[in-house]
Amino acid sequence: MNRKKLKNLKNEHGSALMITTLILTSLFIAALNASSIVLSGVLISGIQERSTLAFYAAESGAELAAYDAIVNGNFPAASSTNVYSLTLTNNSSYVVSYASSTFISEGSFGETKRSVSLGFE
Repeated sequence: MNRKKLKNLKNEHGSALMITTLILTSLFIAALNASSIVLSGVLISGIQERSTLAFYAAESGAELAAYDAIVNGNFPAASSTNVYSLTLTNNSSYVVSYASSTFISEGSFGETKRSVSLGFE
């Protein structure tokens, strides 16, 4: 019986190597999938950050226009562009336009743009 077991073991020399290769390949594929998910999350968070900075820049321009109009009474006489424009310290910027009793503030950061509008009656 011992000879029979030894003969069976001799026929299975490559099985450990094959199982190890399959396990390592599976782990490698799982690691690639996990890194793909993490990379997608990083890219999406960068997009969200740029969008937030552009929105807050637009909000800053709108607030400045509203303050100047309400407190100082400085409404532009007619439709005009670039009533206010400024580049902020975080490299975001805004441009405020005025048309039909509405201030339109467009904020930008990099290639991302967001706008806010304030209407007055």
